[in-house]
Amino acid sequence: MAKVLIAYLSREGQTTKIAQRIAERLTQRGHGAELFDIEHGRSTLEPSRFDAVILAAPIYAAGYPRAALAFAKKHRDTLARVPCSFVSVGLAVMSRTHDGKAQTRAVVERFLKQSGLKPRRVELVAGALPYTRYNFFKRWVMRRIAQAEGGDVDTSRDHEYTDWAAVDAFATVFSQDLSPESQSAALSA
Repeated sequence: MAKVLIAYLSREGQTTKIAQRIAERLTQRGHGAELFDIEHGRSTLEPSRFDAVILAAPIYAAGYPRAALAFAKKHRDTLARVPCSFVSVGLAVMSRTHDGKAQTRAVVERFLKQSGLKPRRVELVAGALPYTRYNFFKRWVMRRIAQAEGGDVDTSRDHEYTDWAAVDAFATVFSQDLSPESQSAALSA
């Protein structure tokens, strides 16, 4: 059984839901999972206490929140010594007008270069449009972006795009990577 840290940031709550789902799935597979809200958690967290780390962050305005970059930079050496994965949450992944995955990969690559983080696995996850939680201006801006991308524009309700089966599959693969056989194979590679 591995102790897994799931460090995350969330603005409207979708990344929190994704982090919680991953934690549930890892726990079901016999691992200990601890959630840590990077922006609102205790500042004394030490990732070196864990056997593995998942960092999850949402994309906003073609980048990640500064706190995600600061966390990755601060703990870069520790994260290089344990199985580490990065979960990128964003709407571009499900774009109907262009290759949103390629656009998202470019944002991820820029983040990895800036932070020095070298995750074993990167997972791209579609987020949500929680229109009912936005203020008037943000709802207007997000509706225009969604309209340009072929997304949902009904602002009277929220729209969730997260593929939960894919999130579960990611947790399964991550869990398998924590097996003693996978660990020894990674060390000998």
